[in-house]
Amino acid sequence: MNPNPTARLPPAYWRLWTASTISNLGDGVFIVALPLLAARLTRSELSISFVGVAAALPWLLLSLPIGVLVDRIDHRILMVRADVFRCAVIGTLTIVVAAGHAEVWMLWIAAGCLGVAEVFFDNASQALVPSIVPIEQLEKANGRRFAAEIAANSFVGTLIGSLLFVAALWLPFGVDATSFAVAAVLVFTIQLSVKQPPPPTATRPRIRTDIKEGLRWLMSHQVLRGLALAASLSVLGMQMTAAIFVLFAQDLLHLSDRWYGALIAIGAVGAVIGGLLAERLSQMFSSLVIIYGTVVVWTLCMFAEGFWPRLWVSATVTAAMAFGTTVWNTVTVSLRQRIVPASLFGRVNSVYRWLVWGSISVGAALGGIVAREFGLRAPFFVGAGMGAIALITLSSSITPNSMANIARARMQSNLDDTPTAIEVEPW
Repeated sequence: MNPNPTARLPPAYWRLWTASTISNLGDGVFIVALPLLAARLTRSELSISFVGVAAALPWLLLSLPIGVLVDRIDHRILMVRADVFRCAVIGTLTIVVAAGHAEVWMLWIAAGCLGVAEVFFDNASQALVPSIVPIEQLEKANGRRFAAEIAANSFVGTLIGSLLFVAALWLPFGVDATSFAVAAVLVFTIQLSVKQPPPPTATRPRIRTDIKEGLRWLMSHQVLRGLALAASLSVLGMQMTAAIFVLFAQDLLHLSDRWYGALIAIGAVGAVIGGLLAERLSQMFSSLVIIYGTVVVWTLCMFAEGFWPRLWVSATVTAAMAFGTTVWNTVTVSLRQRIVPASLFGRVNSVYRWLVWGSISVGAALGGIVAREFGLRAPFFVGAGMGAIALITLSSSITPNSMANIARARMQSNLDDTPTAIEVEPW
C-alpha cells in the first residue's frame, strides 16, 4: 500500500532540511558579499561577471563525470566532503580579506572552488531525497526544502550579509565558513531507512561509458530533453542579467551596499511563497500549465526590468521570477525523481544539470560583454529573447500527449507497487 502523501515527512528528511537551510543561510551571506567585495576591488563589468563565470564553470566542465561518482559513492559522504572543502576555502578567503590582501582574481578562484563542491553536493543531495522520502511526498519534500533554502539564502542571508559587509568586509565570509561546518556534521548523522548494500564486486565500466549511458537516456526521453533545453535557454538569459545586476542596482537604481542586499531579500519573498505553494499548485494545475506559465513569467519579467529601470519594478520582477523559479524547480525535480531509475539518477541528473547550469557560465560571460558594449539594460532584452526561444523549444516536446504518457506510466507504476525511484542502489 502506498504511503499517505499528507503524512509527516520522515526524521531523516528534516535532518537534511536543517543542514541545507543552515548551509544556505551562509550562502546567502556569501552571495551578497562576494559581488559587493568585487565591486570594491574593481569597476570592470567583465571582471565582476567573471566571478559568476568561475562559480558556474564547474557545472559545464565537471557535472558529467561527477554524476557518475554520485551513482557509485555514498551520497552522504560526498555531501560531507563537499561541505568540509567549502568550509576550508571560505575560511581561507576570510583570513585574506581580514588581512586586507584580497584581489579580484582570488574571488574567481574561491568562486570556482565553491562551484566544484556545489556540483558534488547538489547532485548527491537530489539523489538522496528519494531514498529518504516516499515517492508520493516528493513535491511536498522538495517544495518545503526549496522554500527554506531560498528563505535562508536570498532573504535572511542577504540581509545579514549586506549588514555584515558594511560592519567588516571579512565577517560575511566567516559566517559562511561556519555554516558549512555545521551542515557537514548534520549530513553525516543522516540515517537511511534502507540499508546500503555492499559495493558490487564486478568490474565497473569506464566513466566515459557511464556518461554516455546517462546522456543517451536523457536525450531519448522527449519530456526531460525538452525541459533541459528550455531551462538551459532561460537560465542563459537570466544569468546575463544576474552577472551585472550589482552594477545595474548601483548605477541605474542608485542603491547603496546596504540596500542592495535588501532588494535581493525582497525578491526572495516570492521564492519562499513559491516553495510553500508549489505542492498545492501542482494539485490545482497540470505540469504542462506550470511549465509553460513559468517560462512566460520569466520572459516578461526580464523585458520589463530592462524597459523600466525603476526600483519598484525591479523588486516586483525579482519576486515574480523567484516565485516561478521555485515552482519550476519543485515540479521538474520531482518529475525527474519519479521518472529516472535510481541506478541512473546521478548520471541522468548530471546531464540535465550540465545543460542547465552549464549555461550559467556562458550567460555570465555574455552578460558582461553585452553590458560593456551596449549598456547595463541590454542584457535584460537579450535575456527576454532567450526566454522566447525557450517557449518555442517547449512547444515541440512538452505536449498534452507526452505529459499524458508520463501520467499513465506513473499510474501503472503505482498499481504495480514498484516505486523504483525510492530504491537505494549500490554506491
